[in-house]
Amino acid sequence: MLCVPKARPIVFFLLTACLLWSGVVVPARAANKGRMQKPKVTLVFWHWWMDHQNFFMEMAERYRMETNVKVDFQLFSSEGRHYWNKVQAAAQADILPDIIGLTDDPENIARYAKAGKLRELTREMRADKQAWEYSFFPRTINALYYPDKNIYGVKQDSYWGVPLTAMNIQIFYNKALFKKAGLDPEHPPRIWSEWVEASKKLKKAGIPPLVAGMGELWIYHTFFRAYAWPILGQEKIRNLYMGEMAYTDPGCQEVLKHFTEACAFLYPGVVSMSNKEAEIIFAGQKAAMIINGSWAVNVFEQMNPELDFGVMNFPKPDQAAFPMYVIGGLGKAAAVSTNCKHPQEAIRFLRWLSAQNQQARWARMPNEFPANLEAEEDIADKMKPFVQAMKELAPNLFLEERQEVLEVLSKEMQLLVLDEVTPMTVLQSVQKKKKELQNESF
Repeated sequence: MLCVPKARPIVFFLLTACLLWSGVVVPARAANKGRMQKPKVTLVFWHWWMDHQNFFMEMAERYRMETNVKVDFQLFSSEGRHYWNKVQAAAQADILPDIIGLTDDPENIARYAKAGKLRELTREMRADKQAWEYSFFPRTINALYYPDKNIYGVKQDSYWGVPLTAMNIQIFYNKALFKKAGLDPEHPPRIWSEWVEASKKLKKAGIPPLVAGMGELWIYHTFFRAYAWPILGQEKIRNLYMGEMAYTDPGCQEVLKHFTEACAFLYPGVVSMSNKEAEIIFAGQKAAMIINGSWAVNVFEQMNPELDFGVMNFPKPDQAAFPMYVIGGLGKAAAVSTNCKHPQEAIRFLRWLSAQNQQARWARMPNEFPANLEAEEDIADKMKPFVQAMKELAPNLFLEERQEVLEVLSKEMQLLVLDEVTPMTVLQSVQKKKKELQNESF
């Protein structure tokens, strides 16, 4: 007989053992081996995004298991300005890490690119019919691109970084506090006069209308840029940045007029307040509105999951001659330094981190706004207004104002909040700095 009944249990046992060995035991051993093996490469990634460190560590572990490449995410500072001071010192000492965390700062990136501190990524972005380049929201990738005849003197038609997240800055408002003041929470003010009237009603109801981290300078130049677009228009803004139009122009005065009107509705003590302190106040429902970016969705979710907020753009000036745009674009990004001994491994990791699967995870876990277009469907519902706003961003001039000028503008506007200067003296100080820098190259 070909079949022996008594042998069946033995055959079954052997077959089962083989299947278990090939289907379960081997992968488990391979996984353990991946954990125990010495990594073939270690990449050091500097950043200052403190609230993302746990997420980064998890992503690093996933990548380690897939590739046996270790990525050491180092929280190099908890504040952007301190971070960049340390990066600058490391660049001068020629000890930059493999990967450098970046934000939307074309002037700063240009300096490092021209100094030979960053690896150009144009070829990789355009490989496979530009697949990597086209996977991002256009304004995020354009922030890392330098076109022909760019003012910064960077190699023409070149890319120098990889977008990781997108962002834009708008006004969050508390729906419950709006309702308490007799305002319609589903129809927030869209023009300036409506916003002023809404703020008066909030104030009358004993609710501080507006809080913002005005101890941080970005708030001021964000406000200025937001209102420069509808009041000055694209041509004058370009002329302003190029030094062909003075900051004392009546249009700039009109921008600051709106700012001084907004100051009447600020939360007490706001001028020395950090953005984090302002977020705590808004999350605690002690102010009706806050100027903040898309990143704050995650912050408010952690601080107060029950907070019911809406989002609106800055209200448009009533008689504006030009469109009101949203200020935003690139959030977080990364570049490969020329100190990197394994540049192809670093590029492979950034391609992995910016791919759809990882970007979708980024959208779900820290409620971030991924830069990858294909991850849009995974973005949290509370983030959707910011996704929509990416279609309403200000036109890309491939040109920004000098950081030194923005710093003077912001510090002078800070004094304006304290009523220590006038709008005209603010603009005169800014124009003086602009003239000082006019003959200097970027």
